[in-house]
Amino acid sequence: MKLIYFFIACLLTNSAYTQNQVLGKLKDSAGKPIEFSNILLYTQSDTVKVLKGTTSDSAGHFVFLGVNAGKYLVKVHSIGYKSYSLFVEKSSQQNLTLNTIVLENNASALNEVTISSKKELIQKTKTGFVINADATLSQQGGSAIDLLRNTPTVFVDGEGAINVRGKSPMILINGRNSKLANPNAIPANSIDKIELITSPGASYDAESENGIINIILKKGKTDGFNGAFSISSGAAYSWRLNNSLMLNYKKKQWNFGVGYDNRLAERNRMANGDRINFNSPTQYYLTQRRNDIREEGIHNIRSTVDYTGTQYTIGAEIILGFEKETNFETLFNTLENNNKIFQSKSRRFSDERRKENAFEAAFKYERKLQQEGQKWNINFSTSNSNGIENTAINTQSLTADNSSSGSPFNQRTGFAEESSINNFRVDYAQKINNGLFETGYKGLLRSFGINFSQDDEVNGSFTVVPKLNFNEWVNAYYVQYRKTINENWDYELGIRAEQTNNKGNVNSLNVDFKNNYFNLFPNANFGYKITNNQNIRFTYGKRINRPSLGQLNPFVDITDSLTQRSGNPNLMPEISHNLELGYSNNFSKSSIMAKVYYRNSTNSILPFTILQPNQVLFTQPFNAGTTITVGFETIFSFDPFPFWKSNWSASIFNQSIEAKNINAQALNQLLSWNTKWINDFIPWKKSKLQVIGVYNAPTATLQGNRIAVYNVDIAFQQKIGNDKARFGLIVTDIFNTQKNGFIWNTPDFNFSRIFKVDTRAVLLTFAYTFGTSFKEKLMENKFSND
Repeated sequence: MKLIYFFIACLLTNSAYTQNQVLGKLKDSAGKPIEFSNILLYTQSDTVKVLKGTTSDSAGHFVFLGVNAGKYLVKVHSIGYKSYSLFVEKSSQQNLTLNTIVLENNASALNEVTISSKKELIQKTKTGFVINADATLSQQGGSAIDLLRNTPTVFVDGEGAINVRGKSPMILINGRNSKLANPNAIPANSIDKIELITSPGASYDAESENGIINIILKKGKTDGFNGAFSISSGAAYSWRLNNSLMLNYKKKQWNFGVGYDNRLAERNRMANGDRINFNSPTQYYLTQRRNDIREEGIHNIRSTVDYTGTQYTIGAEIILGFEKETNFETLFNTLENNNKIFQSKSRRFSDERRKENAFEAAFKYERKLQQEGQKWNINFSTSNSNGIENTAINTQSLTADNSSSGSPFNQRTGFAEESSINNFRVDYAQKINNGLFETGYKGLLRSFGINFSQDDEVNGSFTVVPKLNFNEWVNAYYVQYRKTINENWDYELGIRAEQTNNKGNVNSLNVDFKNNYFNLFPNANFGYKITNNQNIRFTYGKRINRPSLGQLNPFVDITDSLTQRSGNPNLMPEISHNLELGYSNNFSKSSIMAKVYYRNSTNSILPFTILQPNQVLFTQPFNAGTTITVGFETIFSFDPFPFWKSNWSASIFNQSIEAKNINAQALNQLLSWNTKWINDFIPWKKSKLQVIGVYNAPTATLQGNRIAVYNVDIAFQQKIGNDKARFGLIVTDIFNTQKNGFIWNTPDFNFSRIFKVDTRAVLLTFAYTFGTSFKEKLMENKFSND
C-alpha cells in the first residue's frame, strides 16, 4: 500500500514544479521537427558561462526548468544547421513559451562545431527507455552482458541469464532478429545504446512477452574521415584484453564505415553443489565441488554503407563473428549415507572445445512519397552460423583419501550446428486525419540442423550420431494508428496477426514433432500530458513466448552425470496479457519515472526437475499452468550538486507460479526486488568518477528460488591530449560478492548449487579519436551527433 500511496502522490504533485519554465520548439525549413539539438541558456549579463543546458526531443520540443524572471540569451546548435541565437526576457514567475525556432541548413558547418552538452544515462520513450552505453564507464572493458548488468530494472545473474520483471526478454541487434544476438559476444565498446521496450506496439514482434532489449551498435555520422580506437587490458583470475577500432568516411550523400573489436580472456568459475536424497539411505548426501577454467576469444568485423538521396535512403551492413572457446572442468562427487559414512567418490574431468563462425548481411530501403509523412520501408537480413563443440569426458573412481580406484571410464559428446535466421519486412506509413497510419508484413524463417553425439567408449569405439532438424516460419501482419488528439492526449491502437508453422525431427530416435497455430495480438497505448513535465501512460498488449530451440532439443546434456537436462519437443507457446500504468515527472534538478505492471501468463514454459531411481536429477521444461506477476518499478535521477549526478532505480514484484498439471505440489510465490544506484562525480576538470551498486533479491522458481546477487563497481576516467584521448581505470565487483545459484526444496530432495565466477577484475582503458572535431563516442556519455 505504501508503494501505491507513493505513486498517487507523484501524480498529484505538480503545481510547485510547473512554473518558471522556458519552452520552445525547433523545426527545419521544411517544417519537420529537429531532434537531439543542443540548446543552451545564458544570462545577458554573462554570455560566457552556461546557465542551463537541454536538448530537443523527437518532436523538436525543449524546456528549461527553474528559470526565474530576467533577461537571457538562448543559443541553439544542431548538426547540419546554422547556429541560432535569441535574446528573451522573462518578466514573471510564470512560464515563457517561445515562438517556433526555424533552423537553416548548413552542411558545410559540420567540421567546425564541437558540442559539449552531455547526454543523460537514461532517455524516456513512449514504450520504455534508452540507456546510453557510454555513460556506464565501469563496463567499457566488458561485454553487452556487463552493460546490461548495470542497466536499471534489468537483472543479469552470474551465468549471464537476463531477466526483466522476472522473465527473459527478446534480444535484437540493430532492431532485427540475429544469430549474433549473444550479449556475451558483443564488446561494450561497440555499443551505442541499449533500448529497453517494456510495452511494444503492434509493429514489434509478438514474441516479446516480457519486453525487448534492442542493442544498437555504433555508427559514424559526421562528414569527412573519422576514426577511433580503444584498448582495455587487465586481470582477474587471469588476463583480459579488449580492443576496438572504428573508421568512417562520409561525403555528401555517401557514408562508409568499418569496425573491428575483440574480447580475449581466461576466466575461472567454481560451483558448490549440495544435495540430500530423502528416499535413498545409502546415497543420502551428495557433495559436488567443481572448478572450470575457460579461455575465450571473440572477434567481430563490421562494415556499413549508406546513400541518402532526396526522396530515398539505401543502406547495407555486413557483420562477421568468430568465437573460439576451451573449457577445462573438474568435478568431484562424494556420496555418503544417512549416517554421514563415506560410500563413494569420483573425479570427472571434461575437456570442452568449441568454435563458431557467423555471417550476417542486412539491407534497407526507405522511400518518401509525395504526401507528407507517407513512406515505405523495406528491410531484409540473413544471419547464418556454423559451429562445432566436442567434449571428452574422463571419470575416475576415487577412494576416501583421493587415490585412484579401478580403470577410468571415457565418454564424449559433441555437436555440429548449421543454423540461420532470415528476416523480410515491409512497412508503410501515411498521415490520416492528423494521425499516423502504419501497416506492414514481416516474414521470419528460422532453420537449424544439428548433428549430436553422446557416446560411451566400448572397446575403443563410439556409437552412431543422431541429427536434429528444425524449421520455423512466422508470417506476421500488423495495422496500427497513432494520433495526438490535442496538446495533452495521445493514443496508439493496433493489432498484429501471426501464423506460426514449425516442425522438427530426429530420424534415428524416431522423434517427430510439429506445431501450427494462429494468434491475434491487440495492443493499446494511451498517454496524457498533465503538464509539460508530467505524463501518465497506460498500455495493454497481448504477447507470445515461443519455445526456443534449446527448450525443444531432445538431446540430454550429461556433462554432470548426476545432474542432467534436456529440452522437450512437445512444448507449446506461452500466451500472456500485459498491463502497465506509468508516470513521469521532470523537476528542476531531478526526474522520476514510475510504473505499475501486471502480467498473466498461461501455458508458462518452466523447467521442472525430478529425482530418478538411479539418483540422477533430470531437468526438462514443461508447459505449466499460470504465472501471475504484479510489480512496481521506478527510476529516479537527481543532481544534488554540480559535481555529483545520481541515478537510482528499483523494482519490486510478486510472482505467483501455479503448475499443478506438472505436480500437485508445484506452487510457489515470492516477493522479490532489485535496485541499482549509479553515481557520477567530477573530482576535477575533465575527469569523472563513477560508482555503481547493484542488489537483486532472491526470485521464485517452480521448486525453490534463486539466491540474491549483489556487487559494487567503480571506474575513473580522465581526458587528455586536447580531449581527443581518454584514460580509464575500472574495478568491477570490488568486494568480490557477486555469486549466482539456486536452492530447491522438494518432497524427494533438497538441492543447492552456488556458482562463483571471477567477477572482480582490474582494467586499464585508453581511447583515442581522430579526424574532424566531432568526438566519436567511446568512453563518454555524449550525444551521437558529437
